[in-house]
Amino acid sequence: MQPPDASTNDLQLLLAVDAERRKEVHNLHFTITQAIKNTYSVWLIAAFITVPVWPHVPGWVCVLWVLLVGLAYTLRVRQLKPGLDLAVIQAQPALWSRRLTLWTLACGLVAALGPSLFYPALGDVARMYICMLFCCWLAGAMASLGARPRLFAQYAGVFMGGLWLAWLTSGSDAKVEVLIMLALYTLVLLGFSSNFARQVNEGVEIRFTNDLLVEQLTLARAAAEKSSAAKSRFLAVASHDLRQPLHAVTLLNGMLARPQPPERTTEISRQMGRSLATLEALFSSLLDFSKIEADKIQPELAWHRLEPLMQQLANEYAPQAANAGLGFRMSALPVAVHVDGQLLERMLRNLLDNAIKFTDSGSVAFEAANTSDGLTLTVSDTGPGIAANLQEEVFKEYYQTASDKAMSGLGLGLAIVRRLGLLMNLSVTVAANEPHGARFCVGFAASRVRLQDDTCASAAAPDVAAVDLAGYFVVYVDDDASAREALRLLLADWGCKAVVAASLPQAIEALQGQGAPDVILSDYSLQGNATGLEVIEEMRRRYGPLAGAILTGESSTTQLRLAGDFEYPVLSKPVSAHDLRGLLEVFREIG
Repeated sequence: MQPPDASTNDLQLLLAVDAERRKEVHNLHFTITQAIKNTYSVWLIAAFITVPVWPHVPGWVCVLWVLLVGLAYTLRVRQLKPGLDLAVIQAQPALWSRRLTLWTLACGLVAALGPSLFYPALGDVARMYICMLFCCWLAGAMASLGARPRLFAQYAGVFMGGLWLAWLTSGSDAKVEVLIMLALYTLVLLGFSSNFARQVNEGVEIRFTNDLLVEQLTLARAAAEKSSAAKSRFLAVASHDLRQPLHAVTLLNGMLARPQPPERTTEISRQMGRSLATLEALFSSLLDFSKIEADKIQPELAWHRLEPLMQQLANEYAPQAANAGLGFRMSALPVAVHVDGQLLERMLRNLLDNAIKFTDSGSVAFEAANTSDGLTLTVSDTGPGIAANLQEEVFKEYYQTASDKAMSGLGLGLAIVRRLGLLMNLSVTVAANEPHGARFCVGFAASRVRLQDDTCASAAAPDVAAVDLAGYFVVYVDDDASAREALRLLLADWGCKAVVAASLPQAIEALQGQGAPDVILSDYSLQGNATGLEVIEEMRRRYGPLAGAILTGESSTTQLRLAGDFEYPVLSKPVSAHDLRGLLEVFREIG
């Protein structure tokens, strides 16, 4: 078992402390509320106590004691009344606990003066009457103070202390028996107080739990509403943006159905390529974001040379900037950074795509610079810039500016950059670029940067010379007819010998008399619950250790490959011709 993370333990401890504090606040609020409710009956109890006393002591003594008792408890109400507001107690619980304790003990002390004032002039019958009323008074105090056993015990000690002292000095023959009974009675009440406090605390805990559940439900509802709004916003955007290139391809395909001059055919093909590239970019953004949301991307951190990656991206994006009439400047450093090279490249591509896309004139700069905290990669432009109040909004999923150029995407590019940065513990910020434009920065801590050496890998994939695929024998199994036909045409264009089939039996039948293939490609999920893995294994059993790969649109299949559950490469649909050819070239070179 892995040891718990220290930060997780700290968080759990903080949550536990906060829960206990909230329970204490609720308990204190309950006690103050009960104390205020039961206070004014004290005037009546004090008056009843003076009834048998009045003939034996001066009247002003009785009146003075009743006034002192009533005023003491009334002043306690005035001091505690603001505590009826739970928020007031939450702000300073310790202050209100001290206030409740001090005023309660002061009231108990004033009440305890009565027996000492009255007992010397009374007989045992009157004393027993007063004693009985004091016992009832203390029992009634449990309704207001019993939820806090320590405070109730202190109050009982002061309150009954005056009664005990009065009996001790009374000279009565029954004082010993009475004192024993009073002691036992007090102990019984203290026991009741503990039980009462337990019940009140359980009620407070239930209420606290209910409040917490309501709060969690409210947050969950808000999150669900936010998610629903985001999905609605996405559907509105996606229904437009995904249809646009698809609509263009449909129209262009209709033009190809009629005879066209060669130059017109070339132009139509070029336009179709652009539309399909846009469609692929949109789907790729959706797939990437869904993988991040599902926690299916795990960074593989290693030391990578930064300069080759920046140079590769500069070589790729400088011509794009020139075609858009923009200047392009790149400044790298001979350092290595500790990142996942592919994820960093994706972040930088998104930033460079946006910079060129939203800049009408001027230039784009792609720079690395040392800072006091480590290193910063910057992509800056001279475009319209981003208002200060929107500089966090742009990193939210499906967010788009009012620009017409924003409508060529789904608003996921910067959201992916921010999420990938969080995965690799990199800071991603945006600021104004003087005199105008936007400046996006990816920050590396000093511990993630060092001078490059021979142990560092290149974060950029090396260019591979094209391998001739003429005569390469490829079998492709897919139950989708359009996918089979498209791949057959592509393989034929590369000079490959191709056999396509909808199932394993069809593939075996088509291969009769043609010899062993070189590569087996297959979709993963086939009709009849068959899998591409079964296709490849059966073909290898029949024809020997052939190369094989899975082409699939299921993210779960990709996860199986990443987890090492099977050995074959996996290409996620939509598969680009570039990626497929690269895989076949690798197979041919090592074959």
